[in-house]
Amino acid sequence: MINLYSDTQTKPTPDMRKFMSIAEVGDEQQLLDPSVNLLCETSAKLLGKENAVFLPSGIMCNLVSTLSHCTMGDELIAADNSHIVMMEAGGLALGQVSCQTIDKPNGIFSVDDIKKCIAKRQMGNHSPIPKMVSVENTHNLGGGIAWNMDQLNPVTQYCKSQNIKLHMDGARMLNASAATGITPAQYAKDFDSVWFDLSKGLGCPVGAVLAGSNEFIQKVWVWKTRLGGAMRQAGIIAAAGVYALEHHVDRLADDHKNAKILAESLNLLDGVVVDLNNLHTNIIIINVENSQLTAPQICQQLKANNVAMIALNDHEIRAVTHLDVSTDQCQKAAEIFATILSKH
Repeated sequence: MINLYSDTQTKPTPDMRKFMSIAEVGDEQQLLDPSVNLLCETSAKLLGKENAVFLPSGIMCNLVSTLSHCTMGDELIAADNSHIVMMEAGGLALGQVSCQTIDKPNGIFSVDDIKKCIAKRQMGNHSPIPKMVSVENTHNLGGGIAWNMDQLNPVTQYCKSQNIKLHMDGARMLNASAATGITPAQYAKDFDSVWFDLSKGLGCPVGAVLAGSNEFIQKVWVWKTRLGGAMRQAGIIAAAGVYALEHHVDRLADDHKNAKILAESLNLLDGVVVDLNNLHTNIIIINVENSQLTAPQICQQLKANNVAMIALNDHEIRAVTHLDVSTDQCQKAAEIFATILSKH
């Protein structure tokens, strides 16, 4: 199977498994697991933050950040198609936090967009309080778009001037960094909370790391415990993150090169359009609106030929490159895609 369904499909490499097998472990809840502590210390330093915490998933990172920043009736502002809004089972409701969204398909919004949201909330005690802005970097459903600092700085400076908490959903932030040359610490410097995923492009079996101030992380630990996210001898899985930060970060650029190879090949096919100008990282959005088949039909036939992609709707397909997909496999996937279209 050429698995382009998602970079969540990555599996630990043999060397990563070996490293995990010899990990030192202890009670993570008591801060006594050496491998967890090393992962958190390394991650906090990478992001330029005081402290960090190891969590089972990125969804929990988003949820505990929201619950730590907001109270009942507060409002979160985010892009309309962001992960925190679209794909987390309505978790914001656990904190009775409302949400207002910005309609930006690529996920990149401006100060004016935020001001428009706030302007709608001028009804005094009748309105929720805009308390938190979430930035997704890279933006998944926008096609892996990476923010640049010219886009980000005005947003962060405005939010700080309004005492609005800043959160970065950085599931693929290290992809953004590889694509732009902006360091993780530069991306994170003005954010109250920021996290990155271990189980996507970095190839770990599970987990994410959330960072911020000492005060923020103390609040997060309370919510982590309440939600059942505290663990015991978690060093076995944390060790995978330690290994990945040492060995799998630089190679993210290879995934971006493979995505470009696949995208350019697909873009040559009749009835297929890929926006190469907005192909920043490892996520490819393939528009097949002008082909004879719908996106689900194409994906079904791809699966029958041992290629996995996902239909986002009737005319868009998403393909994601990662460490378990080679250049040759990307070229083969493009050939299979072409063959399927040629039969219709």
